[in-house]
Amino acid sequence: MAATKDILAQTVSRILGEAAFIFTDALDDNAKPPAESWDAEGVSLTFAGKASGELRMWVGCGFARLAAANMLGIDAPSEEARQKGLDALKELINMVVGNYITAAFGDSPVFDLGLPKRLSADQLAKDFGHPEAVWLEAEGNPLLLVIETQHA
Repeated sequence: MAATKDILAQTVSRILGEAAFIFTDALDDNAKPPAESWDAEGVSLTFAGKASGELRMWVGCGFARLAAANMLGIDAPSEEARQKGLDALKELINMVVGNYITAAFGDSPVFDLGLPKRLSADQLAKDFGHPEAVWLEAEGNPLLLVIETQHA
């Protein structure tokens, strides 16, 4: 699974840099937020084709606003950035999944992507301790990514 985690980390880092001008590094295990008090919001996207699965992305409070501001060219503290934060996360996960499946499976197989959706808080507890979780740091914000894939 190391290859999967590497592909996912590289894809997320590239997409965040290109689309939102947000740069990432690996997050040290000691820098992870406390599971029980992390104020995070998450989005997910399913895919089906040669393989099927789901990517779940959790971000720290404030990240969505930063992403929206950078993607739209507006001030991060603005009300508009706050309102557009979830939409920015949904657009980012859509780009990440599209690029991830191409990197992982090539550009020949056809995949169907679901619609990005907001995750409920109870899913965070499950994802926080996931053995294949990818943790990144983005502009001081922790990011947690979990991809689950079943091959057809």
